[in-house]
Amino acid sequence: MKAVLTIILICVTLVNLKAQDSSVQNQFTMNGYIKGLASYQIDKSSKTSFADQLMHNRLNLKWKLNSQFQFTSEIRNRLFLGEQIKNDLNFSERLRNTNEYFNLQKSWTNNEQFVLHTNIERLFMDIKKGKWIVRVGRQRINWGIGTTWNPNDMFNTYNFLDIDYEERPGSDAVKLTYNPTTNSNIEFVHSQVKNKNSITAAKFGFNIWNYDFQFIAGDFKGNATLGVGWAGNIRDAGFKGEIQYYFNSENEQRQLNLVVDLDYMFNNGWYASFGGLYNSNGLNKALDNLYELNLNLSAKNLMPTRYNYILRVKKELSPIAAISGNIIYAPRVNLFILMPSFNYNISSSLDADFFIQSFYLKTRSTSSRIDNGIIRLRYSF
Repeated sequence: MKAVLTIILICVTLVNLKAQDSSVQNQFTMNGYIKGLASYQIDKSSKTSFADQLMHNRLNLKWKLNSQFQFTSEIRNRLFLGEQIKNDLNFSERLRNTNEYFNLQKSWTNNEQFVLHTNIERLFMDIKKGKWIVRVGRQRINWGIGTTWNPNDMFNTYNFLDIDYEERPGSDAVKLTYNPTTNSNIEFVHSQVKNKNSITAAKFGFNIWNYDFQFIAGDFKGNATLGVGWAGNIRDAGFKGEIQYYFNSENEQRQLNLVVDLDYMFNNGWYASFGGLYNSNGLNKALDNLYELNLNLSAKNLMPTRYNYILRVKKELSPIAAISGNIIYAPRVNLFILMPSFNYNISSSLDADFFIQSFYLKTRSTSSRIDNGIIRLRYSF
């Protein structure tokens, strides 16, 4: 935890230097936000309900020494209150990102009333020289192309059910990027993760026939893996997809994850996208209850069910208001997830959002349903 305190001290020092020396005015930047969330969950099957609150602060710091060197640090602070802490004795332990090898997080308090948690989410250095870029440290490695599910994004998979994590998780890694032309790039990444596992892979991306393609090969925690992704258009509709295949090893079986997305912007301002996910190792039959589903999503568990379909829609009602909604359906397992939202921009720095997450599962004998309503206020600075 000494590393956390050291980084915070360095950040405070840099802020003071910026205030005192106008010569570095354009080299050091700082921004972030403060968010407050209130949620209320109802489990209609067990006839229980509980409320939770979350205060969330993020501080983003960037120090550009010159055109070749840049340092980035992003710190996430969260204060949790409510029933979820009382009902989970290991709540604070679950907050750690399993993609991270170095322990740069700290639970300042850990009791039944509240948990205060800090994590350094980004801490990396960029070195640029001609067509080469080297990035070392905790970073976001974004290889995904699809709208919701990203099989190619195997370093730090995004959980689309987590509505309060726009920045997405990071990894402790070394990334080497080479841009031979304006339409092509090569990336090599080695990431060390928790429990001494590692992920090593290379990606080659290029543009041809007005399509962006990428090919991936590597080792995922002892599993050899190959992937391909593409993005382009069919007439006026966007067409994207990703495929990732994991070969069998001593401890893992073969697995195929396949995603295809179509999206379209209508003349009346409505945006719509439709996608499908195939997980060869996913569940494919009716369950006994909703809690049998593993919704801790990961590179291999993009959804716990084998066949999945999603419809997304969005409409801007005005320059300051918008509505959107997602409907996910997993046949055979008979799982529905409904996620509508309303967004309102109160001012240039203050936003208000309202979300609903409704999970419905038709089981072998009856049905399960959990509804979760969330109100969020965000102040950006």
